[in-house]
Amino acid sequence: MKDPVQLAQLARAAAQRADWDKAQTLMFQALQLAPDAAALHLNYGNILKQLGRYDEARVAYEQALHWQPNWADAHYNLGNLALVQQNPIAATEHYRATLDANPAHIEAHYNLATILTNLGQFAPAHQHFAAALALNPNHADALHNLGRLYRRQNQIEQARHYYQAALLANSEHALAKYSLGTLDLYEGHWLSGWQGYEARWKALNRPYPATPVPRWTGDTVPQSAHLLVIGEQGFGDMLQFARFLPQLRRIFDAVTVLVPSALSRLLQQSFGSAIKIVTELHDHNDFTHHIPLMSLAAALKITEHNLCGDAYLCADANDVATWQARLPTGFKVGLAWQGNPQQTDNRWRSIPTPQLAPLLAQPGVVWCSLQVGITPPVGLRDDSAGWHDFADTAAYLKNMDLVISCCTATIHLAGALGIPCLLLSRIDADWRWQGLRHDSPWYTSLQIARQTSFNEWQQPIAQAIGWLKLQQQKRKG
Repeated sequence: MKDPVQLAQLARAAAQRADWDKAQTLMFQALQLAPDAAALHLNYGNILKQLGRYDEARVAYEQALHWQPNWADAHYNLGNLALVQQNPIAATEHYRATLDANPAHIEAHYNLATILTNLGQFAPAHQHFAAALALNPNHADALHNLGRLYRRQNQIEQARHYYQAALLANSEHALAKYSLGTLDLYEGHWLSGWQGYEARWKALNRPYPATPVPRWTGDTVPQSAHLLVIGEQGFGDMLQFARFLPQLRRIFDAVTVLVPSALSRLLQQSFGSAIKIVTELHDHNDFTHHIPLMSLAAALKITEHNLCGDAYLCADANDVATWQARLPTGFKVGLAWQGNPQQTDNRWRSIPTPQLAPLLAQPGVVWCSLQVGITPPVGLRDDSAGWHDFADTAAYLKNMDLVISCCTATIHLAGALGIPCLLLSRIDADWRWQGLRHDSPWYTSLQIARQTSFNEWQQPIAQAIGWLKLQQQKRKG
């Protein structure tokens, strides 16, 4: 076939069938016959992107711009590709070029506003959300992400307004349901919060655990019922919700918990034979019910009134003694200042190392790094090579007089062990830490030092210094 138009039509038909290899072959043939056709280069780039051939896709989009300079669609697709390749700076450049060519490009406004929110550039983010919503007032994603921007700025009332507006625009908007749920939890509306939190699977594009066993939602079960609890999300989440496992034995004859191997030894030694901890399953034949771990609070109808913040995890006494013999004497404080870099908002919860200097300068402290895989600042011990799972880390933490941490699994582990600990929280604190309080119903031993303005750690560090001095005085007294 020598007609590029027909070849391109066949390629688009193959793409509609998701036959991307065939589409690539046909579109390539079309380009051989019409190498100056910008639209064919654009379509070829889209096909290559679907095939995961990102560098080739970028070349194709750039060829489209070569033959049709300042083409909004080509710049927009380059922006989308840059996002897939986790290059938000390049994406912003292409979305701005898109808007230079077409100021009414709604999705370029929306995508640019979302990226700017993630980068902490709030004023221009507001401008582009306003532009997108002026062009389409019922753009549910833009309404939601504008709410998210207000949430990032700790403007809770405005955040709720736009989350609700997103649901009015699209009653099935899972992310808006989830965001409203977490906002309810943040404000202490526990029961409605847990219901909204159940939208997390679709909202966060996470597959629901595959199991043929019926879901338990808190209903009465037969006396012989056997529950499978399936671990989910991050280590901190699982450590936080592990507190609910023992009370399940008052409802079920047997409880089995599926978790990553890094948690298994700690949970088994904490809960003993009453709860069976496993790291893999070969079949589901033994179970009558299942529940995701983070759904236990909804099923058990947890509120602040029936939540116990006492310690519920245990370190092995022999492991604690081993670390005690290896560590120096003195007032030991464990410090964690960085979260998981895989999380998109990690930069805002993590503390830049230079800003720790006033804290680390405090006298009379043996500073111990609680980070893994990160070289600590001068003056911190690093014993992380001796930690192979959370049971090891727990034994180490039990030798600390205090723990100071940003929002990461470390603070959950310290609180669950009953160690006096201080959370250094960003201004838009995670839902579990709530707002306008310096304690936490989740952990009796935990206090919170909060930012008062975005990405400013000076005040929380100053509060940490004051708290540290107070704890030292109590210890001397």
